[in-house]
Amino acid sequence: MGNSTKIKYLKVTDKIYEVIKISFFYMSIESVETELSVDDIPENEIWDIVEFKHYKVKLINNNGAAEIINIEKWKTQNGR
Repeated sequence: MGNSTKIKYLKVTDKIYEVIKISFFYMSIESVETELSVDDIPENEIWDIVEFKHYKVKLINNNGAAEIINIEKWKTQNGR
């Protein structure tokens, strides 16, 4: 279940996460935080997290802590 798609990175407000696993069957994405900026990544490889509102998205920060987020709830909390 790795990532052989063009969906390489997720943009979450001001942070960039690298997609390490994606499943279209289970509609899930797992990604890890990076130190990259939007300018470091080709435009066709970065996607805004709001585009995956029907997916279970697991974000792993630099400390290794993980959080599975509800995109609709996140959008409401972040004014999107």
